[in-house]
Amino acid sequence: MSREPSPLNVNTLLLVPALALAAVACWAVAARQAAIATAATLTLFLVPIVFRLITRTWYRGLVVRGVGLFFLGFNVPMFICGFCARANIGCEPGKCMGLVILGALLGPIVGLLFTVVYWLVGRPPV
Repeated sequence: MSREPSPLNVNTLLLVPALALAAVACWAVAARQAAIATAATLTLFLVPIVFRLITRTWYRGLVVRGVGLFFLGFNVPMFICGFCARANIGCEPGKCMGLVILGALLGPIVGLLFTVVYWLVGRPPV
């Protein structure tokens, strides 16, 4: 018996560019390239919205859950960089504001990535 290959999942195909856009945005923030960071972040935000509008239905609670995951993801780099600055990992005491600012600049990108991944692979509640 020969098994037919399963069709490619569009969600999986969109995760690769989403992760690449997030990586470019994070690199641009670290390299202080505001225009590139803004363009990559806006593209990261618009691609899944357009995909979702064209291919899927929006169900109740999807936007609220996406916003909740944005706030969760937004805080992750701020907590990590704040912890590293407080614990003095890799910097002198009192001179770690650059690390805290980096966490604040990476926050929106990571928050958008959390939302994008949820919108691409999220399933309606049963």
